[in-house]
Amino acid sequence: MKIKRYIFLLFIIAAGSVILAQEATEEPEPIEPVMELLFLKDTDGKINLSASLVNYVNRQPVPLPGLEVAFYAGEDSLVSLGRVLTDNDGLATVVLDDIENLPSGPDGIRYFAEYEGNDDIWPAEYEVYIMDVNLDMKLELVDDVKSVTLRAWSIIDGEEVPVADEDIYVYVDRMFMDLPIGEDFLDENGEFTMEMPDDIPGDPEGNIEIIARFNEHYLFGTVENRQVMQWGVPTQYDTVAAQRTLWTQIAPIWMIVTLTILLTGVWSHYIYVVISLFRVKRLAKKEKMNNLV
Repeated sequence: MKIKRYIFLLFIIAAGSVILAQEATEEPEPIEPVMELLFLKDTDGKINLSASLVNYVNRQPVPLPGLEVAFYAGEDSLVSLGRVLTDNDGLATVVLDDIENLPSGPDGIRYFAEYEGNDDIWPAEYEVYIMDVNLDMKLELVDDVKSVTLRAWSIIDGEEVPVADEDIYVYVDRMFMDLPIGEDFLDENGEFTMEMPDDIPGDPEGNIEIIARFNEHYLFGTVENRQVMQWGVPTQYDTVAAQRTLWTQIAPIWMIVTLTILLTGVWSHYIYVVISLFRVKRLAKKEKMNNLV
């Protein structure tokens, strides 16, 4: 019976070793990236296509740099727009100067981004359909009233068609985030007019950058028009002279004087004690010599 038990235990140990060895030799599964394709038409009419590639780890996006993304346009017959490597932020961007020759359908132009994958990362792709739209912005000053007039239209069968009943936004460029100053729907002529506020801080000359934008529109993507005008309040950012306070790097004079007096008193006591020890030792030697005499 003991022999059978030993054989059974050896069998279990051997089986466990085999399982552990198999788990140790298993290769990690490839990364499954998440791709997103963003469309931006800027003030100059250039198209910016940006594809992002990230991997979610613990529900947090981690950029995937150095991956080649291919951009295309069209449905059945794809037109290559270029191949770009993702940067440190996981973004690959291609800029198009002209889209007149790109194939278009009833839903607009199909833009397509693809990452072909490798042994460590699965393939990924993303597509968007975009209707081309033009956005014009006029800035006028009449009787001390600053007005912003927007007009949006599309070209269909060679004719201008106003973009009506679509939400449009107006911003002023700020350091961290654009400041919204207006929002409304375009009228039947594809137009919108608003009065510009007079209390927006600008640079030292009063310049501000005004932005009209379709924000990630479901048909148009992001379309914006930027212009710089001297319509802001001139702002001077003077450097404040350093003050001696408890919360600054430069301490107040009274604190420096007080600390100096305290430290001087403490160290003077130390020095007095050391000198006294030497004097006691010298007096002890002197007294010993007198006793010998």
